[in-house]
Amino acid sequence: MDKISERLLMLLKNDTERFFVDSIFDEHIVIQELGELNLPTGKIVACDPLVAPETPPFSGQVKGGKYPVALYIHCIDDDKRVGFAKLSFTEKLPSRFELAVSEGQNLEELDKGEFYGYGVDSGTGGFMDEKTAASLAELMDRSEDYCVPGLDEMLEDSYVYTYSTANYTLPGTELNLAAFSSGFGDGAYPTYWGLDDEDNVCCLITDFQTVDYNLE
Repeated sequence: MDKISERLLMLLKNDTERFFVDSIFDEHIVIQELGELNLPTGKIVACDPLVAPETPPFSGQVKGGKYPVALYIHCIDDDKRVGFAKLSFTEKLPSRFELAVSEGQNLEELDKGEFYGYGVDSGTGGFMDEKTAASLAELMDRSEDYCVPGLDEMLEDSYVYTYSTANYTLPGTELNLAAFSSGFGDGAYPTYWGLDDEDNVCCLITDFQTVDYNLE
């Protein structure tokens, strides 16, 4: 099993003490549920919802429906960061993980240690349906300051040192998005499909890279 699959499987099995066995800090992971995400088309966009809702969806697709979102909060002494964000499609544990890519991205073109990830410029990441992303982009284009009415306030109201979360429904619709602080802030972050032995999709996880995968 590759290192990424090994670590993400440890995360899903709540075997995260092994991540921090050599840490000089008080580190642990707490799971926070963030409600359900409506995916009417089953095509998923992971992006910075405050900056880039036009991000293309991943090439893979799931059955349309509503699916639970969970955050894995990486607690480091008094500091709290969203270490991972997960969409679950079944209750089955995956056996391996595969980097999620969009159209035009080729895994064979990546060198060892490289990945395709989505960019974050507002310190916020998110999951949403392709249809939601299109509606969100239109909503932001119509606003005077390219903002989302109510989303900034929801993130601010939820703030707990040092992260924010929101499950936000676009006004007048049943379309919602899950938004959350992105680890230690801006950057580019990879997302992985979790697959079972029959290659059925179990989950989708964004890794905000607060946990050191180089630990043995």
